[in-house]
Amino acid sequence: MLELRAGHPDGFRFCGACGSPLAVPARPPEEERKVVTVLFCDLVGFTSRSDRADPEDVGAMLRPFHTRLRREIERVGGTLDKLIGDAVMAVFGVPAVHEDDPERAVRCALRMLDTITELNQAHSSPELAVRIGVNTGEALVALAPAADSEGVVGDVVNTAARLQGVAPVNGVVVGEATWRATRALFEYEQLAPVRVKGKADPVPIWRLLGARSRPGVELAERPATPLIGRGEELAALRRCHRKTFGEHAVQLVTVLGEPGVGKSRLVREFATYVDARPELGGLAPGPLPHSATPAASGRWGRSSRPRRASASRMTRGRAPRSSTRR
Repeated sequence: MLELRAGHPDGFRFCGACGSPLAVPARPPEEERKVVTVLFCDLVGFTSRSDRADPEDVGAMLRPFHTRLRREIERVGGTLDKLIGDAVMAVFGVPAVHEDDPERAVRCALRMLDTITELNQAHSSPELAVRIGVNTGEALVALAPAADSEGVVGDVVNTAARLQGVAPVNGVVVGEATWRATRALFEYEQLAPVRVKGKADPVPIWRLLGARSRPGVELAERPATPLIGRGEELAALRRCHRKTFGEHAVQLVTVLGEPGVGKSRLVREFATYVDARPELGGLAPGPLPHSATPAASGRWGRSSRPRRASASRMTRGRAPRSSTRR
């Protein structure tokens, strides 16, 4: 006689005696801490205007707004996280991470303002206006978020929403981390610190005035500190440069490294060396794809002048490596 014991071996999905399905505990979603940039955009006064409007009319007004803003977000590599009525939340740095995610978010905010102007020109009434807040910080990101869970959680999200609330009409306000990451690329006006819900101390904010340059155009700014610990990599780039002129053949150089280890700085130092060569003409910057690294790209004044090295793939925990091939 076979005696059945209570309990079931681990991994069984069905009862061994009757075949009934067993309750399988839900696995918690995988999460990871990441530095992200969050953008909140909200229509001004739309709730009061749509209070007595027909739902179909409200939907007809919101659809082009959502469609155009989604296009601008995805155009610069961001992710539309959620639509909350007349508000839009975008995240930069999830799932794809870029070294210039704060810049992408700020440029997206500028494009959103242009989009509102275009929508107002296409539709005479009612006229749309927005407030935009941008903030950068650490968040807990669900790698595979469930339908009933948040994809991005953290103070950076709440603060971005609060900054949107204090932004001027048709204006953009950024937090300190975003300002520090993009102050060389955009003009800002520092505003008085504001008190927002959930913060014990006043929050410093900056109003975005405009971009200093087009995407992909390097500004005339050089680091004040010397380059340390990259002599071998810089020497490899210089040897490749000399080989290009010696053999009259194009050389391709790829610089690999984790974000923050110094790829752009290494390329900038090499560009300074190249610009100082007497046999070369001047550099004529031009518009580039947004994904290109500004310090690593350009259009040369002479056709015989080689391209600068490109900053591309990243390898965690390693110093930049250079590889060459003809």
